[in-house]
Amino acid sequence: MRQKFIEALTYPRMLMASHIETNDCPMNRYYNAEHESCQLCEQGEECHWLNRNDEFSVLMEQPMEALVGTFEVSVDYVDAYLIREKHSLRRCACDSCRWLRNAQRLLREYHKTSITGAYKSL
Repeated sequence: MRQKFIEALTYPRMLMASHIETNDCPMNRYYNAEHESCQLCEQGEECHWLNRNDEFSVLMEQPMEALVGTFEVSVDYVDAYLIREKHSLRRCACDSCRWLRNAQRLLREYHKTSITGAYKSL
């Protein structure tokens, strides 16, 4: 299941990266909370998220709960993007809508499995 989450994070990372303007960024898309330009940047949250979750090895070492939390943030980001772009999740066949439907399915599968596992350990 861990591998599925990590692989599924590829799309939102690409989507976020494509929406971050790097031309005027003095930090070259490397988030630094201490730097004034990062503090004032409208894309600081996306940049910070990308910096924390852009390395496969880092994601492999995260506890499963943290990885799922990271994934849920990416689901919220893609969902907000689709709302802003006025997509119809049920009808649209674009990459973002397909990813979001699959991501929601993966989360349901994970939560169903984790609940079942909790009952088995009782």
